Amino acid sequence: MRITIPQKEIRVFTISPRTLGLEKYWQELQDTITWSRNFNCTGILIFTGNDTYIEPWLVAQTILEKTLNLSPLVAVNPVYMHPFTAAKMISSFAHLYQRRVYLNMVTGTAVSHLEALGDSVPHDERYQRLLEYIQIVKALLEASRPVTFHGRFYKADHLQLYSVFPKELLPEFVLAGQSPAARSVCDAVGAVGMHMLQSKLADAVLETRGIHFGIVTRPDDAAAWKAAERLFPPDSEGKDLLDYSMRNTDSSWKRRMRFEADQPDAAASGYWLEPFRNSKADCPYFVGSHTRTAELIAKLVRRGVDTFILDIPATEEEYAHASEAFRLAECQLRSSCEPAAALVS
Repeated sequence: MRITIPQKEIRVFTISPRTLGLEKYWQELQDTITWSRNFNCTGILIFTGNDTYIEPWLVAQTILEKTLNLSPLVAVNPVYMHPFTAAKMISSFAHLYQRRVYLNMVTGTAVSHLEALGDSVPHDERYQRLLEYIQIVKALLEASRPVTFHGRFYKADHLQLYSVFPKELLPEFVLAGQSPAARSVCDAVGAVGMHMLQSKLADAVLETRGIHFGIVTRPDDAAAWKAAERLFPPDSEGKDLLDYSMRNTDSSWKRRMRFEADQPDAAASGYWLEPFRNSKADCPYFVGSHTRTAELIAKLVRRGVDTFILDIPATEEEYAHASEAFRLAECQLRSSCEPAAALVS
């Protein structure tokens, strides 16, 4: 699905499943790895948190061992791991697999999870901690001498990794969040800022390199909506779960999404929040024909987006249709096109 155009590559990450139930989660994760590999994605976003079944670094190792073309995008939250340990994990993977690891830097989790961990750092100050965290990780991987760092949250004296890190495999940092504190950290460390797709679609994108949304697409709009409504039927329990999660968060982006979810959907444009309302996704979805979806993707790229994180329903058919939309987007961006391969039926 990744797009290659002159002097630029557009990265496409899928996401690890949110499935309830350990055995089903692990099976769907294996499927996600297989489909992401077969449809030429850049990598897979691996979530972290109190409620994840498997430690994300172990999932990352599974991805590296099972594939030759995928890179893990590992969610890293300072509350779970010291920056030295994160740097050592990245260094170990680089030496073992000669593959880049991407880092999705996050500050938040459910308020109750932070309380369970004894973490009482306020929202904006967590971003200051995140900044120090990234600075230490970068220094450890890039420096040829011991690192000394004295910040508000972290202190290190003559700390170093005892192996030379290959510079071509230095990790890239991805940072989600639209608050001023999040944007400040993103600018300070040169991270790829991730934003949610908004109801104005590409017209709302301004100086954003990363975009996160879900896709349901088919050869025509009617078939896409029929598939979307089948994949995400109304779910009263899911709506109750969303209400509960909103009482258990201090996330700016989630509150903004919740406000939008109370408004009528912009269905004519393809923008759809029903999966979010039903707690089946943490992002908006775009529903439409292959051609309309490709037009959106191409327009986002022209607006400066070079990193996509896609929520794709966990079937090979959905991956095949999403891949067709990206193929057509590449055609539009290159102004040329080859005939499509047969889609999974």
